[in-house]
Amino acid sequence: MHNATTRATPRPFVSVEEAALLLGEARSTVYRAVKAGTFPLPVVRIGARIRIPRMAIDRLIAGEDPPFSNRRLSPSNT
Repeated sequence: MHNATTRATPRPFVSVEEAALLLGEARSTVYRAVKAGTFPLPVVRIGARIRIPRMAIDRLIAGEDPPFSNRRLSPSNT
């Protein structure tokens, strides 16, 4: 169940669609970059789903270096 507190707090990971929207890119462009390994942010795979850390997106937008640039994260890497 969601309450006002959880809705007001940004989620730590976002979908490819949400990342594309935040970055001003097409969803297909982000999916292609993730598949090619050229996406400049860390990618977390949870089962078949792809998630991107919100902090990395915020840092990229702010002009800072992303924390784990071009590194894919998975349960086996953590």
